[in-house]
Amino acid sequence: MTNQISIPSILTANTYFWNSANSASSRRYCEEKRQNEVASFFSEIGFNVKRNGDNVIATKEEVEVVFHYSESCKNVYKTLSITKNGKKSNITAIKKLLN
Repeated sequence: MTNQISIPSILTANTYFWNSANSASSRRYCEEKRQNEVASFFSEIGFNVKRNGDNVIATKEEVEVVFHYSESCKNVYKTLSITKNGKKSNITAIKKLLN
């Protein structure tokens, strides 16, 4: 039996049609929850994880990931930036590290 690690859905989700939470405290809770989810995932797969304000920055070998999630009164914003060897990449770079 192998211990399969799956990529959190927030990393591949399209948040364009998402609604934000009603109250400010709920929005801050959702932001913290998503950032913790991503940070723990990258820690689990061996990345060096730092929190810089609202950003989660994870590095491992030649791959750097910057994740940002925030909610305003009306919108949900998510940014995922992945670079490999200094060049822009996509989620495939992380999937290859899992194998």
